[in-house]
Amino acid sequence: MKTQEWIEKLESEGYSNVDVCVNAAYLDFGEHTHEEHTVHVILQGELMVTTDSQSEIFNEGKRVEFPVGTKHHAKAGPEGCTFVVGTKS
Repeated sequence: MKTQEWIEKLESEGYSNVDVCVNAAYLDFGEHTHEEHTVHVILQGELMVTTDSQSEIFNEGKRVEFPVGTKHHAKAGPEGCTFVVGTKS
């Protein structure tokens, strides 16, 4: 899917504040939580996500969701990471 198609899909699923985020190579988001349910759809590059001592790499076309309060660590890959992100109350 193309960027605009992902944006429209997430909005149709009830996500708001849908935006595209471009992140530098190896950008480390650290361990954190979100106050709203959050979805990330990878457009380019990769995002490594660690939750409960389990790590997974999400690359182009993959979708990762974080329910409210889910503690996780995220880091962009060697080529950076561009994703569409949206929130749902």
